[in-house]
Amino acid sequence: MTAGELATAMQRAGLLEEPVPPAAERWIATFLLAFGSRCATVDEALGEVALLRAEATTIPALELERLRNRQVVFFLDAVSQYVDAQAELRDLPLASDVPAIADEFGIAHDDAFAALRMALTGRAEGPPLELLFPLLGHERVMIRVGAVSSRLLHGRGLEPIAYGPGGVPFETIQAQKPPDTRRGS
Repeated sequence: MTAGELATAMQRAGLLEEPVPPAAERWIATFLLAFGSRCATVDEALGEVALLRAEATTIPALELERLRNRQVVFFLDAVSQYVDAQAELRDLPLASDVPAIADEFGIAHDDAFAALRMALTGRAEGPPLELLFPLLGHERVMIRVGAVSSRLLHGRGLEPIAYGPGGVPFETIQAQKPPDTRRGS
């Protein structure tokens, strides 16, 4: 699928004005980088566009339970503040910045990326976050992170379920003490 085909389909669906503004052309180019190989048809692409434009996402219940932890809520809030402070979401050094934020809260880097992806998309896998951030934009990133935090804090609170499927004890993402980076005296 080409950028022109996607733009035409988005216009037909009422998702894009005519003529296509330059900012929308950049958004479509980023979308094709992120989702082009994942979407075989224009209809599949329109489905992904609709999901990206939604203000909230649905997180599977067990994945939401994994996030039910004070450090994860603080981490997500810090990411939201980080996004709010950025003038532009393209080309952010997320590969280094997300781990640095995670370290502040003792969250393993893999868990931090997984928590952030789940909060933003409701999915365990997908395009790189470096492409998702500009596709979602400042407002949606902050709204989605805020919605997850609100659901965690104002639903049942931060007390996780005791047992998962099959009666196996359930654990949330666990915080760890950050490594001591001070040099010996």
